[in-house]
Amino acid sequence: RRASLASWLTKPHHPLTARVMVNRLWQHHFGWGIVATPNDFGTRGAEPSHPELLDHLAAGLMRSGWGLKALHRKILLSAAYQQASPGTDASLWYDSFPRRRLTAEELRDALLAVTGELDRAPGGPFPFPPESTWTFTQHAPFAADYETRKRSVFLMQKRNRRGRYFSLFDGPDPNASTPLRDVTIVPTQALYFLNDPFPHERAAVLAERMLAAGGTDESRVDFSCRVLFSRPATADDVSMAKRFLRVYADSLDGMSDPARSLASWAAYARVLLSSNEFLFLD
Repeated sequence: RRASLASWLTKPHHPLTARVMVNRLWQHHFGWGIVATPNDFGTRGAEPSHPELLDHLAAGLMRSGWGLKALHRKILLSAAYQQASPGTDASLWYDSFPRRRLTAEELRDALLAVTGELDRAPGGPFPFPPESTWTFTQHAPFAADYETRKRSVFLMQKRNRRGRYFSLFDGPDPNASTPLRDVTIVPTQALYFLNDPFPHERAAVLAERMLAAGGTDESRVDFSCRVLFSRPATADDVSMAKRFLRVYADSLDGMSDPARSLASWAAYARVLLSSNEFLFLD
């Protein structure tokens, strides 16, 4: 019966499946869909802002054998996607790319990727306790977390309790369909980079990569800008980094020179990892 359902959903004359899929992918890349109500394509839903574009992409998706990589490539290579952000909210005419913050999953993956720690292998089973030992109740539910360096798509999500990190960075509700996510900018997100062990650990690893990248401050700052921001360092980047490292190192008393250097570069890495240029996509 599942095969029959899939066959019916993907028939060429089916009016919705390809359109809904195209709209979801467009929304993922641009921040809003061609149809503003991704969960409702019915009479009470919003009309598409560009119906011809929606049908063109939907027809191409079906002709390609429902190949999603080809559709991603088509969107990402379009002139609309490749235009720069104007620094303000882009219009619904897609005349420029809308600046957006990385999603919770993208941010976690990026923190691991820049340190070289991201495990790109597919996810495997989690070490759940044997079912015979379960004593969970409504008032004492299962609440274990299993640390992993794999991509966020492979993280365990508990339906009854959203993780603290995903709550903070507007992750999806694991107990319901989340067609559109809220995007909040709140002080607790900045405090996460100041206090949480996860970004501190990533910054320490990144600092080690910076120190190993070259023998001069200029080469290390350039390495960090290329890894985090995909651009070479500017004169201002180098000047501000040197001033920060000097002031921070002077505040560290009773430490050996190697330890002081590592601590200073780790602090500088925390600054870069919490910067708007790293957190936002232009």
